This record gives sequence, C-alpha cells and structure tokens, in this order.
Amino acid sequence: MKRKKACFIGNPNVGKSTIFNILTNKTQHTGNWTGKTVENEVGEFTYKNILWEVIDLPGTYSLIGESKEEKIASQYIQEEDYDIAVVVLDATNLERSIEILLEVLDIKINVIACLNLFDEAQKRNITIDVSKLKNKLNLPIITTNAKEKKGIEELCETMNKFIEHTHYPIIPKHTPKIENYLQWASEYIEKPLTYLTNNKTLKEKEKNAKLNFYRKSLTRIDLLESYHEFGTQLLSDVIDRTQEKEKKEDHFWNTLLTNPISGFVTMLLMLFIILWLTIYLSNIPSSWLFNFFEHLELLLFNALSFLPDSILNPLLLGGYRTLYWVVSVMLPPMLIFFPLFALLEDYGLFPRIAFNLDKPFAKCGSCGKQSLTMCMGLGCNAVGVTSTRIMESKKMRILSILTNVFMPCNGRFPAMICVINMFFVTDHSFLGSMTSSLILLGIILLGIFLTWIVTKILNHFLLKEEKSMFILELPSFRKPKIIGTILHSWKERAIPVLKRAMLVSFPAGILIYFLANINIGEITILERLYNLLNPFGLLIGVDGIILLSFLLGIPANEIVIPILLLCYTNSGSLIEYESIESLRQILIANGWTTLTAINFLLLCLCHFPCATTLLTIKKETQSTFYAILAFLIPTLIGIGLCFLTTLIF
Repeated sequence: MKRKKACFIGNPNVGKSTIFNILTNKTQHTGNWTGKTVENEVGEFTYKNILWEVIDLPGTYSLIGESKEEKIASQYIQEEDYDIAVVVLDATNLERSIEILLEVLDIKINVIACLNLFDEAQKRNITIDVSKLKNKLNLPIITTNAKEKKGIEELCETMNKFIEHTHYPIIPKHTPKIENYLQWASEYIEKPLTYLTNNKTLKEKEKNAKLNFYRKSLTRIDLLESYHEFGTQLLSDVIDRTQEKEKKEDHFWNTLLTNPISGFVTMLLMLFIILWLTIYLSNIPSSWLFNFFEHLELLLFNALSFLPDSILNPLLLGGYRTLYWVVSVMLPPMLIFFPLFALLEDYGLFPRIAFNLDKPFAKCGSCGKQSLTMCMGLGCNAVGVTSTRIMESKKMRILSILTNVFMPCNGRFPAMICVINMFFVTDHSFLGSMTSSLILLGIILLGIFLTWIVTKILNHFLLKEEKSMFILELPSFRKPKIIGTILHSWKERAIPVLKRAMLVSFPAGILIYFLANINIGEITILERLYNLLNPFGLLIGVDGIILLSFLLGIPANEIVIPILLLCYTNSGSLIEYESIESLRQILIANGWTTLTAINFLLLCLCHFPCATTLLTIKKETQSTFYAILAFLIPTLIGIGLCFLTTLIF
C-alpha cells in the first residue's frame, strides 16, 4: 500500500477540522470561532490503495500572520514535506478565503482547493461559477458540505488521482512593488516571498545590502494588499452576490449581540443562566457521589485491612479522601458547565463577545481576542493559557496569560458557592440559587475589571507598548449537534481537567495527612504552619488556617474547603460535613464573620494559579520568570484587596 501525506489549511470556521474528523474518524473539536485549533492535529485514513497521513493545520487568514498558531501553519506549509496541500475555502465568503489559497500557490504547486459550505452559499443565493474558477486557477476544485458529508468521496478520489499527474496552477500576480523585488531577489535566494517576513539570521550569501533594503522597505501589509488586489480581480466575474440574502435569525442575533448595550446585557444574562444551572443542578449528583465514595471507603478498609495502619491510613484517610472530595465537588459542575459553554461557542457567540469587548481591551493595550481566552479560563485556567496562542503578538499573549487567572476556574466555583450559601444566602431554595448565581456573577465581573486594570498596567510598565490589531470575523450562526457537542465536551474538556486534578490531589492528600498527624513537640506540623501564618492572616482579615489552605490547595483548588475543615476540627484527616449549616457553625465557632467570608471570596478570585496552570504557563512562555510573575501578581492583588476591606470594616 502506498503511503502519502496531505495537509489541510484554511481560514478559521471554514470546516477544515470537520473534514479532517470525517476522514480520520477523530473527534477534534470544531468550534465556531477564530483560533479553535491552535496546534497541528495528525490522523490517518485509507482510500482504495493509498494510506493517507493528514495534518490539520491551525486556522489562519495568512501565511504571514503573527499569532502563534498562524506561524505554526506557515512554517509547515513552507518547510515540511508533503504530497498535497488541501486548501479549504468558504463558499459564503470566497473573497476573503481566496487569499490564503493564493499565498499557498506562491509556495507550492501541489494544491487542491476544497470549496466548503457550498450548500449554504446556494441557500443565501450566492452564485459561484466553479468551472470558470477552475479554469482561472488551473487546479482541482471540489465543492463540499462537510456537515452533511457531501463531496468527501469526491475529495478522496481527487487526492488519489492528483498525485499521479503533474499540475501547473496559476502563479499569483503581485503589485509592481512586489514584482520588482521578486524579479531581482530570485537571483540570490530560493524563497524570496518567505524572506520578506522571515526574521531568522541571514546566511552569508544572503547578506546583501540591496536585499536587506527590500526586506525592510516591504511590509506585511504590502504583501497582503497585493494578494487582496489579485484575488479581487480573479473573482470579479466568478461570484454574483446581487441576489444574496441574509438569514433573518442571523440579522436579529447580530443586531442584538453587537449592540453596545443589548450585547452586554444579553451576554451577562447568558452567563448568569449558565452559572445558575451549574449551581442548581450540581448539588444532588454531588451528594450522591459523596455517599458512593463513603461506602466504597468502608469496602476498601475491609479489603486492605492486612496492611499496617501506617500505610493504610495515609492511603485512604489522606490520598483517597482528598481524591473523592475533588471528584465529588468538581465533576458535577463540570458536566453541566462545559457542555453549556461548548453549545454557545459552537453556535457562534464567542466572536460576538470579542467584538463587544474589543474597545475596552484595545484601551488596555490588548484586543478583543483576549476575551476568548478568558472564556476558556472560566472552565480551566490551564486551557485558557493554552488558548492564548490565538493572539497576534507575543506581547498580547503574555498579557493574556498573566491575567487569565482572574477568571475563576471550575475548580474554584465550589468553594465560592459554598461560602456564598453559608454567609450571604440564607434561603437555599430555587430563589436562593438565583441569588447565589447573581453574587457569583458579580465576582466574575470583578475579575473582568481586574483583568482590564492589570492588562493596562502591565502593558504600560512591564511590556513594550505597541499598537495591537486583529482580524475579527463574525461567522454565521450554526446550530450545534447537541448530543455530539455535549459528549465531546465531557470527553475533551471535563475528563482531562478532572484527570489532572486527580493526579495531583492523591499525593497532595497523603502529604496533608502526614502534616496533620506528625508532631513536632506537642503540636502537629500543620498546626505550626498555620500558627506561623496567623499574624499575617489576621492583618488582612482572615487567619492562618485560610492562608495555609490556599497554599496546600495549589495542586487542586477543590481541596481548599476540606483542608479548612481538617484544620478547624483537628481531625487528622479530611471529613465530610453533614450540611451547609453544620459547616457554617464550624466556621463561626472558629471566628468567621461576614468580613472573613468576603476576604475568603476575594482570595478565591485573586490568588496564585494551581500547579497545572503554572506548569502550563512555563511551557507556553518558555520562561520561569513569567510563571513566577503569574504567581505573584494575583496573590499580591488579593492580599491588597483583603487589607483594604479590613481597613474599611
């Protein structure tokens, strides 16, 4: 069997990953917003006598883009070996997506064009003369509708036949300014177009004064305008939009969501509904899980009774109890929150959020794309940090990474909800859950405000201030596949996040058990630690136990409350509380007041990221300095806010 390699490239939201999933039977998420794919995805499929290795490249508007995922795509197209580049185009917006095809044709000749969303273009009365376009480009063009799996068979057939013949597609014509450079520079270097935007060190033979002059005088914008001009001429008699019509529902929702007032109100309302459903629906399954794991603990004690207590107790009373706390508290909200969020992003809400928030972020030195990374941070800060690859410049990436922690992740929600229900909401009925959701929404809004402030400060003092811009696309609203989206969000988001938390919570639980049971003198190590922290804790309106709980909770935020209970009850192991009221009485008996509860919530919002997020920051930035900065910035702000509220009280 022959082995061949193909790569798929195209703009965001054109259905590139959907085609990839159909061919390879993979389940890569195909979200309806810019930058959903931020790294290469590799898969295989067999068609007739050929085994194809296919690479799904990140969505990009240009091979000379500046964001990390755009550079990944550009580097692959320019430097890697493959048999075919399949450029996926958007039939509903061919004028924009044709430019990436022209850029690829300037580098490679082994290209197939896939005109996706063709059915949708026909529904909107957009007429495309595919035959004329084929003749002009002199390359195969396959019309597809990936969502309905139409045209996929023809695409596979074309890929198989394509490698048996030599093709000579059109060579893009550039503006005189670019053409003069290409004509002269091609005598000195192999890839003059790549050279224009390549910042790598020049080879000795390339160190030419005139070449360097061209390199500095021609900008990225010059090249983009050249492709745009040629693309416009190419499509002048190919597309007819005179009868085009916009979907009524698209027009309504775009008007509603992009209005400066109704857009913010609608987004806040949607976030409130998601928070309320998460709070209201997660209580019952959480209590079921606690009961299940408690019964399982008894069975494990009986099954492992042959082990000495010095081994059995740390494993079960330490590691196992911490583990099931994390699972019981974290799993139900994630199974509700992640699917709801995924449905909204697949429908196309996220680009509208970026549109609305672009102006405030631009004033801070960033752009609206930062709001997309914040949305991902609400689920998991580590995921939010990874999603910053969609930012156009290193500066904006760093700004987004250092401020993502101000979005409370799913692991911090349980502790916040617990304290809100104990000290600020006495009614735990339907109405009470609505009130809790409103307070939690207020905390998130405070996090957004702090993100703006810190972004502005970092942009001005720490990072070099420069103009920031980004291409904003408002894709058509698309009805997500509800069951598929829910199952995918559980598989690709909830389970991996839970798995990471479990991996760190079990050894953390064993460590906490030893700290709570090993004496130094007359008191345990745990008591010595929180006594040491207590003076500073009282200064900022909390106590040493609260500070120690956050410190020991760095492996997983979910174990902060159980560590509090362990310290306050001196039980030597994590314990389960009977009800919210019983937990409230324990806290009040240990000096908690309304001020303590407020400061605890502030520390929940503003404290160092968990271990997983810190490691992700170090990996993404390739810098220990930024990981340390990400630890210090929210922690110092949290301490400052607590000190301020204590002074006011």
